[in-house]
Amino acid sequence: MNSIGKTLRTSAIFRDDGRTLIFAMDHGGYYGPLPGIEKPRETLVKVIGGGADAVMINYGMVKQCLEVISGKIACILSIPPDVKYVKKAVKIGAHAIKCGYFGPLENCEKYFFLGSIALECERWEMPFLCEIVPMNSKNKVLHTKEAVEKAARIGAEFGADFMKIPYTGSPVSFKEVVESATIPSVIMGGEKMDTDKDVLETVNGSVEGGGCGVAFGRNIFQHRDPAAITRAIAKIIHEDSTVEEALKEVK
Repeated sequence: MNSIGKTLRTSAIFRDDGRTLIFAMDHGGYYGPLPGIEKPRETLVKVIGGGADAVMINYGMVKQCLEVISGKIACILSIPPDVKYVKKAVKIGAHAIKCGYFGPLENCEKYFFLGSIALECERWEMPFLCEIVPMNSKNKVLHTKEAVEKAARIGAEFGADFMKIPYTGSPVSFKEVVESATIPSVIMGGEKMDTDKDVLETVNGSVEGGGCGVAFGRNIFQHRDPAAITRAIAKIIHEDSTVEEALKEVK
């Protein structure tokens, strides 16, 4: 059973249907001002208007976007692999933290730090969103069922409360991943997809496979209309709309 703190914080991220639409806006900490988030406050206002449930964001942007975030959307603080940031997340009132690992899964010592993060989250009753992205030796993201299933289970074994993982490409294979993970899983968006239909079919497939939502960045903030694509994604996640019905929001 979750602690009181974890339960209250998690309920701000997930709706009563057990699903969530997370807007990933923490890319600036890795890549700088990517197209679409040059003006983070403006983009965030649009996405909140579209119906996002939570924003994944770096500490500096929380300070800059505080008035936009407060009382309007749940806050998932993206942190470096350092346990001291968990206490900081508690202090600022974040609803969860996100920390993760990108790379090959053969050398497990590289991601042992996830266990320390999980223990610190337990100490402070802070939900832990763990992002594990399996990659090959050429730094290419792996979407195979075997690789994603391993990533999801590793996060669960270390003590994560929910996972952010790649989509495997089909509801059938993703269902096996979700069942093996044993904890709720949202999918990452990765690189910007070619069409709106591609985006919505990916969302639909993950939900059909038992996923509990998405944590999308580029496929929202680099869209020609971030509010509209957010509404479309939300219709699939929270209203079980078809892809065709959801597409009407972006036409």
